[in-house]
Amino acid sequence: MTRTEWIVHPNRSDIGSDEPGQNGHFRSLTRPRTSATEPCQARVKLPRRLSGVADTDGTVTFGGNDWWFVVGAARTFAREHVDPDVPPPFGFKRNGRWLWWDNTTTEKSILDGADAIDYLREYLARLFPNMTITVTDQR
Repeated sequence: MTRTEWIVHPNRSDIGSDEPGQNGHFRSLTRPRTSATEPCQARVKLPRRLSGVADTDGTVTFGGNDWWFVVGAARTFAREHVDPDVPPPFGFKRNGRWLWWDNTTTEKSILDGADAIDYLREYLARLFPNMTITVTDQR
């Protein structure tokens, strides 16, 4: 194991005035968030206890150009805000075979098949139990 030395730029750690380039400087967003425009989207209606991390309509949307990004972001969010005990990652390829979160294996990616959305919904339902999930594929 090699030791790594990290150097932090001084304006990121020095206590100073609330000015651009200083640690205390921030900007607030006054405009509402725009909705995701990515072709693959999963929107989850969060319970009231998670309203602090939800959009104004009480949902959170995970979007990306592919479903891999969507399930990765959703899993990270669920582990952080819903329950740290989440299912394994959706899937990965090892030695030419796909291994999936539910302990199944396939020769081809299930995301390339006709039932891909059903598998995604099942995985998201495990990440967000008892929450309404809407999946949109505009590819």
